Amino acid sequence: MSVESALHRSRPALPQPTMIDVETMYRRHAVRLTRLATAITLDRSVAEEVVQDAFAGLHRRAATIDRPEAYLQRSVVNLSVKVLRRRRVADRQHLDPPPLTHLPELDDTWSAVVQLPPRQRAVVALRFWEELSEGEMAEVLGWPAGTIKSTLHRALRRLKEELQP
Repeated sequence: MSVESALHRSRPALPQPTMIDVETMYRRHAVRLTRLATAITLDRSVAEEVVQDAFAGLHRRAATIDRPEAYLQRSVVNLSVKVLRRRRVADRQHLDPPPLTHLPELDDTWSAVVQLPPRQRAVVALRFWEELSEGEMAEVLGWPAGTIKSTLHRALRRLKEELQP
């Protein structure tokens, strides 16, 4: 046996990067992620762009991403918040969303959610629309569990104050 073959046999096999089927992921998750981005940005067309950007990032980094669903959720939240920061700096105006229902209590709740800062609105959307636990939100956003808890607590306290008669 040659030295080369002995060295080749003793090397552990390197793991092959798993290929992510981005097209299948898109069909499976685009609608849900667009709703999430819309809840944060309050603009459907911007939300669609955010989701497209998140999938483009997934496609570029597919070989290095272990958990593509978590990557997409985190990207959508982060990109949505980034859009809002840019919008706030650019025009400093408030966007009133059109009423979503004919039920006043739901419109009032939505109006209060719209008034939350973007990070609080993102946590509320993940908790109540995506139905994620605090641990899942921390994992998706890459925030410490304490940050998730305090952000959600502040958001819910603010909503309670807004919605009390």
